[in-house]
Amino acid sequence: MEFKTVGRDRLARELLKLGPISASDLADSLGISAVAVRKHLDDMSDKGLIESHEVAPFGPAKPKGRGRPAKVYALTSQGRDFFENQYQNLAQDAVDFIYQVKGKDGVREFAKNRAKIVYENYSKQIEKHKTIEKKVEALTHVLSKEGFAATFDKGAGPTHTIQLCQHNCPIAHVAETHNEFCEAELETFSELLGVNVTRLSTIANGGNICTSLVSTLPKTVVTSAKQYKENR
Repeated sequence: MEFKTVGRDRLARELLKLGPISASDLADSLGISAVAVRKHLDDMSDKGLIESHEVAPFGPAKPKGRGRPAKVYALTSQGRDFFENQYQNLAQDAVDFIYQVKGKDGVREFAKNRAKIVYENYSKQIEKHKTIEKKVEALTHVLSKEGFAATFDKGAGPTHTIQLCQHNCPIAHVAETHNEFCEAELETFSELLGVNVTRLSTIANGGNICTSLVSTLPKTVVTSAKQYKENR
C-alpha cells in the first residue's frame, strides 16, 4: 500500500506522529489550509485509512473551547500498514515457531531477552538524567528512533504522572497474538525509569496508540487503568 500524493504522505506521517488530532491542528502542523487537510481526510476516510472520534480518549489532542468537542483523526490499522516493518511476516513466523516448539514460556523467555537487549542498549542514555520528566523525554527519543513514533505529555494524566504515547508499533502484528512482548516492554520501561509504569491501551489490542502512565512518585502511585479513570 502507498499514499498517492506527497501531500497525503506528509499528512499520514503527521497523523502517525500526533494522532488523534483535529483537522485544524493538523493544518497548523503541516502549514497548509484546513480546507486542503479536510479534503485529504475525507478521501482517506473513504478508503478506510483513517478513523475519526469526537474526543481523543488518550494522546496529545484535546477538545478546544466550549460546546461540542472537536473531531479528531487517527490512522486505522490499514493506514498504519504504510509504515509497517518490511520484515513483519518473518518476525511473526519466527515467534509462531517458538510458540509451537516451546509454548508460551518460550515466547515469554524470548520477549524478556529482547527487552533485556533494549535495556542494555539504552539504559545509559536514560538513566543519566536526574528527573523523571527528562528520563521520559529521553525514552521517547529512543522509541522514535526504533520506529514507535513516541511522544509524552506531562499534563494529560492525573497528578504526579506523565503520559507516554507510542503512535506506531513495528511489532503490532506479533503482539496481537503474543502479548508477552507488551508485558516485557512495560517491565523494561519501569526498570529504565525507576518508577511504576501503567499500560492503558495498546495498538495490538485495537487501540489507536499505545498509551502508558509514568508515575513521577515512588512505586505504587498508579497501578491500573481503572485508577487512572477514577482520578480524572
